[in-house]
Amino acid sequence: MPFFHPRAAMPLQQHSGAGLPHADKVLALAQAACRGFVTASTAPPAPLYLEKILFHLLKNAAAHGHRDASHHAPSSACFGRELRGILSSLREDAARPPALPQALCFLELALEQCRQLCKSGCYGEAEAALRDARGFLGGSEVFSQALALLEAGVRLSRVLGKNVGSAGPALAQAAAALGGAAKASGRFLRVLAEGCQFVTASLAERARSSQQQPLPREDVLQLCAFVRGHCRVLSLLLDVVRLWGLMRVAGWSGQEQLTSGCQDTVMRLLEALEGLPQGEQAKYLDISASCTFKLAYIFYSQNLHEEASSISELFCKRLKKIDAFGFPEITPEKLHRCFRLQVESYRKLGRLESALASCVQWLTSLQGRIRELLAEPISFWARVKTDSVKQGAEDLQLRTLKEELSAHHLDTDTLVAVLFAELKAYKSIRADTGQERYNVLCDLLEICSEDSGRLHERAASLVELAQVLCYHNYAQQTDCSALDSVHEALRLLDSVPRSAENQEQLLDDRAQALLWLYICTLESKLEEGIAREQRAKALGQKNLEDFEPNDLNYENRLQEDAFLNSGISFNLVTELAQSKSLDDALALWKQLLASQGVPAVRSLEQTIASLHVTAALYRLMDKPLQAVESYLLVRGLCSALGDDLGTASALCQLTKLLLQLECPSYAQLFLEEAEACLQRADKDNDSYLLLQQTCLVLRSQLYCASHRVNGTALLLEVLQNPALQKTAKVWYMLQAQVLQLTATYLNLPPTHLSPEFRQHIFAQGWKTPETALSEAHKLLRSIILLLMGSNVLGSHKSTADIQFMDCGDNVLQKWQVLADVLSCSERLVVLLSRVEVMCKAKAFCLEAIKLAVKLQAIRWCVSFLVLKAQLELQQSELELSHWNLQQALFLLESGTEFEADEKQRGPLKILPRKGKPEGRKQRDEGSELPGEDEGFLKGPALEFVAMVSGLEKADDLSSSPQLKPKRKRRLAFLAHPAACPCCLCSDLTLSSLCLRWLLCCARGELAAGSAAEGLGLIRATLQRCGTVGPRFAALLQDKLGSGHRAPALKLLDDLVATGYAMLALHSLAGRWPEEKLEEHLKAGLSFLASCSAHLPSLGVCRASLLLAKATAAVCRLAAEHGGSVDAVFASAWAWQPALPSPTEPKAAAARGLAATRQVTAPESTQSPWENQIPAAGKWGRRRLGSFGCSPATSLSPLLQVTFSDDSDVEGLKSVLSPAASKAPGCRTPQSVCCSHTALLPRSVGVGGSQLSSSVGRGCGSSARSRRGRRVGGTEKKERVAGRALSWKGDEERELLRAIEEEEKVEEQLDISLELLRASEDGAEGELGKGSGIAGSSHSTPSCTSSLLGMPGSPWGLLPDPRSAALSLPGTSLLDAACGFLKSAFSCISHCPPGTLYSQLCQLLALATGDRDPITTAYLLAESVSVTTRHQLLSIVHRKLHKEKKSAADVAEQLQGLTLQDKDAASHHHHHLTELQDLFSFSPTGLGPQECSSFRLWVTLSGVTVCVLTLVSIQPTSVGDTLLLTRLERGSAPITVRIPTALTKSPLSSVLSDFDSIQKEQRDASSYTDKREWWLSRFKLDQRMKNLIETLETQVLGCWKAALLPAAQDPLLAEEAARLCAQLQQCGWWGKDPTLLKAVLNAAALLSPADVRALAVGLCPAQPSRAQLLLQEALDKQKSSTREPGGSVILVLDKHLQKLPWESMACLRDLPVTRLPSLRFLLSYALTQRTNSVLCRGIDPSRTFYILNPQNNLSSTEERFRSWFESEPGWRGVTGSVPSQEQMQAALLEHDLYIYAGHGAGARLMDGQTIAQLQCRAVALLFGCSSAALAVRGSLEGAGIVLKYIMAGW
Repeated sequence: MPFFHPRAAMPLQQHSGAGLPHADKVLALAQAACRGFVTASTAPPAPLYLEKILFHLLKNAAAHGHRDASHHAPSSACFGRELRGILSSLREDAARPPALPQALCFLELALEQCRQLCKSGCYGEAEAALRDARGFLGGSEVFSQALALLEAGVRLSRVLGKNVGSAGPALAQAAAALGGAAKASGRFLRVLAEGCQFVTASLAERARSSQQQPLPREDVLQLCAFVRGHCRVLSLLLDVVRLWGLMRVAGWSGQEQLTSGCQDTVMRLLEALEGLPQGEQAKYLDISASCTFKLAYIFYSQNLHEEASSISELFCKRLKKIDAFGFPEITPEKLHRCFRLQVESYRKLGRLESALASCVQWLTSLQGRIRELLAEPISFWARVKTDSVKQGAEDLQLRTLKEELSAHHLDTDTLVAVLFAELKAYKSIRADTGQERYNVLCDLLEICSEDSGRLHERAASLVELAQVLCYHNYAQQTDCSALDSVHEALRLLDSVPRSAENQEQLLDDRAQALLWLYICTLESKLEEGIAREQRAKALGQKNLEDFEPNDLNYENRLQEDAFLNSGISFNLVTELAQSKSLDDALALWKQLLASQGVPAVRSLEQTIASLHVTAALYRLMDKPLQAVESYLLVRGLCSALGDDLGTASALCQLTKLLLQLECPSYAQLFLEEAEACLQRADKDNDSYLLLQQTCLVLRSQLYCASHRVNGTALLLEVLQNPALQKTAKVWYMLQAQVLQLTATYLNLPPTHLSPEFRQHIFAQGWKTPETALSEAHKLLRSIILLLMGSNVLGSHKSTADIQFMDCGDNVLQKWQVLADVLSCSERLVVLLSRVEVMCKAKAFCLEAIKLAVKLQAIRWCVSFLVLKAQLELQQSELELSHWNLQQALFLLESGTEFEADEKQRGPLKILPRKGKPEGRKQRDEGSELPGEDEGFLKGPALEFVAMVSGLEKADDLSSSPQLKPKRKRRLAFLAHPAACPCCLCSDLTLSSLCLRWLLCCARGELAAGSAAEGLGLIRATLQRCGTVGPRFAALLQDKLGSGHRAPALKLLDDLVATGYAMLALHSLAGRWPEEKLEEHLKAGLSFLASCSAHLPSLGVCRASLLLAKATAAVCRLAAEHGGSVDAVFASAWAWQPALPSPTEPKAAAARGLAATRQVTAPESTQSPWENQIPAAGKWGRRRLGSFGCSPATSLSPLLQVTFSDDSDVEGLKSVLSPAASKAPGCRTPQSVCCSHTALLPRSVGVGGSQLSSSVGRGCGSSARSRRGRRVGGTEKKERVAGRALSWKGDEERELLRAIEEEEKVEEQLDISLELLRASEDGAEGELGKGSGIAGSSHSTPSCTSSLLGMPGSPWGLLPDPRSAALSLPGTSLLDAACGFLKSAFSCISHCPPGTLYSQLCQLLALATGDRDPITTAYLLAESVSVTTRHQLLSIVHRKLHKEKKSAADVAEQLQGLTLQDKDAASHHHHHLTELQDLFSFSPTGLGPQECSSFRLWVTLSGVTVCVLTLVSIQPTSVGDTLLLTRLERGSAPITVRIPTALTKSPLSSVLSDFDSIQKEQRDASSYTDKREWWLSRFKLDQRMKNLIETLETQVLGCWKAALLPAAQDPLLAEEAARLCAQLQQCGWWGKDPTLLKAVLNAAALLSPADVRALAVGLCPAQPSRAQLLLQEALDKQKSSTREPGGSVILVLDKHLQKLPWESMACLRDLPVTRLPSLRFLLSYALTQRTNSVLCRGIDPSRTFYILNPQNNLSSTEERFRSWFESEPGWRGVTGSVPSQEQMQAALLEHDLYIYAGHGAGARLMDGQTIAQLQCRAVALLFGCSSAALAVRGSLEGAGIVLKYIMAGW
């Protein structure tokens, strides 16, 4: 056998491994192969070449052969013995001495034989084999060294294997054998290296398996010698490699001769072809092509491209002459590769012109098969043209194949086919080939003129021209636009004659044209929208800015865009007309692909790509069902083509759509089909890994929607895959999908997540759903910026001018990413709205609206307008919300036609000329001026118009006649039948949007007081939801196939759950829960039980329903026992307030009349049933007035005016007007006061001074006009007299009625006093007996009966609320209510909405009380600044993400940093991580871990933290129960409950009075009469002073002691412990003396009345004795002198933060600080470990100031300028606006920042920018309301001061 190819052994190896029965024959074949290899004349290409071929063959054969013979020796021994036979055969056949190839082969096989025998322990046989090798190879020096090394390896294996003797001699022999390695050639060096491997393998085996001592020192020395020799051999081998490399670089002298020889060989091969018969010629041409390619490739692989091209060029030139591609026997690929190598060689050399010539030569060589085989040569032509663009060869860029082939005289049809192929090749390249395509189209349109008869080809060319003109500007070269071109193409396609042959191609081409008609129209609208927005920006920058003295509304106004709706010039009619072309295209493709098989179209790849684009456009327009149809067509076509990856891609998109439609049953079917396709697909394809990871993500999402627990493991697998970090747009989009799914999981209750998943997610920094969604949104925005630039998003950041390149998949990815970013924006806005981060929510919402308007995506516009309306409702902006809803209604129901019907288009002569484009397709920013129509009838710019709220407007126009209210526009959607075929009812998305619109409208009606209309809309919406789902489920089943049952669409689940929650919460909005509440709760909770938990809004709805259920349970419990709500919770508290004496209500009427007469907003009003519940069974039957009086005296809804901190509403102007006083159902101020607090005193008459003074105080200043000059006091007196006359009759009737009611009250007051005295004497009479109240009438309750003794009274039946609660038998109902609250808390605690979470925390704290003071204090600390925590977590995450993003360059950055800088960076990252952990919400809810860790929170000594919150049992009211928590180091938390509803000044009245003072102060600022201004000022000052005194003496009372910091007195604790024991004997059930310690600490502040209140509240059984004990202990403390304590930190909730607590006398001389929450204090404790100014102090010389930046505060500037400028080191800006760089430097580089101007300086740098900074400076803000927080709706207060606080790390 002269030669045995190694590939022949491959199948034999496989069969031997499978158990070949004839093993002896296989071995014989192996021997023959070895013999033939050895006897060959050529040397082996590499050492051990043959051994590597035969190794597995012989090993498997030996193993199987001996297995049958029951031979149990190891397989290595078998293999070694079989090699012995092969070596014997070699010795017999070889010459003596053997030739070099034979000797090398024998040596290699002998080495392998010894290795295998030693491995199995056959050392004797190995030594025998070694002796045979010595005898055969002779005594050559080189072979002797190799054999000596082999012998040393065998000896070493024996010594180490049997553990006998020393290894030193064998190692010494090996080292000596390597001594002559320097003289060996490259081949022998490799043999020596293999021998070294044999030695080291023995050493490694001993080190791995031996348990004995290491080698002795002598052996180690020999080992070192061997290692040195081994390294020498390896070094010599590397030198051989370097030598070949140097020879190649420097040039080998024989290289030219070798090249010439190869060229001669090719020439001889080509000459030999001449004269041969055709059959023989094809045979030898095939061989010649192979030889030529191999010769040329040898040079090409060594980067000798010049030599390679010279060889291949000879062969390629001859192919055309002999028509080589015409031989059917020759595979075209063998000829193609020669041309391919030639073109690539020229490209590598940079000879692009030669490369293009080779492509033309390649193309012409195809001759008769040019249409069949033109794809590859034209593809290389296009690539070379692309290279020419990169190298700047513009002359080559403009060339086309038509010009190059002109000399070859191709027929026209062939030339057209070539040009279309050239066009297709350009489109497949991922680069900007617009210029090349345009030139080719110019040639095509010239050839395919209308006169040529090739109308079909011309139409296809015009469609391609439209694609080019859509994204490139060739206005100078052609007179037509993209739309003109595609319209002309459609006209031509209509005129093409139909036939059976072209039917399918015509359908496809027409569908392609219709698709691009839609795209070109959409691009045109997008371009117009961008230009309109740029013009709006340019105009907006020129307009002046509104001036306000404070910044409370500045940031909110920044979110509004005056030109937002200027682009809404479309509606549903427009959208339907515009989308007709896309719908027609889809219909044509459905017709084309209706039959089985592959259609005959121009390009199947183009058809598939167009269907993908169609589906993406439907997704962009939010038409999911049409997108589903498109992907189904893609699936069918790819399946017919056998494209498994294409089929899997379409199925993945289908699954994604179905999951978005909440249809998991069908999604699972398509996902399983996609996974099956992937199993059959080519795993080496680039798309395989992407689709595999996509399937994992979709499977995880499916598990999440199907309540499967192993979805997190799949998502974790994707997150840990390094491929996810690939830098490609498709992988970025998958990352965004993964992040959105991560946000979905983070929204789930914590029990659904595995610890491993949570740990990994948290390690990535995604601790909240907001952070994950924000990252996804940012990633999608980055893709848009990369593809299209910043103009599409309207970004304010300047980015590089980016031209969209319509190449590759860019067109598809453009529409996909735009649809994804809109979908992600919707989810993000909903999430931010739910957690009440309104500023960011509105920003994302407005950005999405702008994008949707540019795209004229009507469904997205409506969706985001409805979301924005909901955001406005959350802020109580009813007018803005209504306006947004009306805008959405206009889009849905307007019949306006914005565009006239297009004129009939005639033939258009289109003949473009070749040339370069002029520039960008898009217009430059601000380049165009508004057209004439845009300025027509245009009003003034909104910046110049003062913002006036609707309430203020109505108040100012109160003197005008009341006009008939405008009829409200409503969607007619609900009036349509269930099977209505209209577009609103037959479209899934539009139906869903209509329902959401109606629900938002219902919420607005409820907020506006139209309860009947709002509730009707909710019920109608819920009813319609029940019909919409089944209808579209059946439609979806019809589209997907009827083989499966109809899916259950869950798309509207969140809508239905929200509707039930709204119904339940509104049932609690009245005086008592409605009867239908139970029905709503049952229906809502039952529905939620059937829903999947992955919808985030469902958790909030469930929590709301549970809250309503708990509230109803508390109210029912109180109503069953005729007591107050306070009595229900009183048993949990150690202190109960004393009841007022009989004379206190009378005095309260005189002192608190001004406050109680104010009409307050719903959010600042105590619930009418806050402390009074009707008797059981009477809920919902009595619809009384707002304050509990009879219907005849109920307050008119017109008087319920909403107040806010910045409102300019006119107080009670309408109440004081004559018209208002005569209105039916309206109350006089006396009735309002009487019904709200107490009865009027008996001494007050018609003209009593108390009444007169109260009226003047409460309403006098608010009755003044806001504008106009006042002269003297005459006019004022006349107005007052007029008011007195108009009120006289009402006053008389009311006072007579009040006197009658007082007589009824006296008896009940006497009863209360008797019971009180009995309780003081320790009597335990039966509570509530003998009161005579059970028989009272409920039909017409009076003001008196609503206050005392009657069912529904705030006092209830019992004088002691705690005693009443202790006697209640219904504690199980209370436990159930607490269980509902805890369940609701667990639903939302991991990502809580601020308002709901705060109320749950407060109610749980109210129910827990002193039974668990740690949990109570923890809950109250949790209840404040919830939204601020969300904002801070987002800020910290962004800073951490920024640091992580820059970590890739950390090595380069650290080179220039000192050690201190590195430590500072590390500390900063660690500090941010600690902050993130501190402010994160607990994933475990209200668990023991949170409460136990709360004990360690207060770590700062010398600090007393006081948390004050206002609790209400009713969800929508403020309430009057104050919870005060005191926290200090070393002491247990103290929490006291202070119910103020029955006191002289309820907190709701105090808040109302404060709002009134602020409003009147703003009104007084417009007075022009100086005297009147000062009188008003003095009066307001006095009222404010009285209010502050009321806060201290009446609201806090004895518990002002809890606000004082602890004194440094060790005896105080002992005295408190002693007093605790004494009070316990008096009946106090408290065990911790910490409460008494705080009381004794404030001994100097407490009056006897305070001591009396303490005694009665602590020891109601023996109050007199308790009072004596308390007074004695307090007197003792007053005599002792103590050092003043530390500082006080106030943490106030959103209602109480507006009040001036620091101005109370008890705190006036103490350092008082406000913080948003306790966690901020703890964060400052963490800051002390950093290099913060809070730790090291402020350097006064590092100060930056901004003084009077608006240059309109001359007195302020005059006062401070000289001082600021005289301070050493101070720098600043005076009288001008600083730059952004100066502002950032002021906060980042200085220790102190001082601002003295209007507001807080938000106009200089907005709050969002400040919050993102790493502020170093301490900020001192001196401006109007610079630290004020604006409370909007039920949200937390917001202000720029919070941004400064959050940026202070």
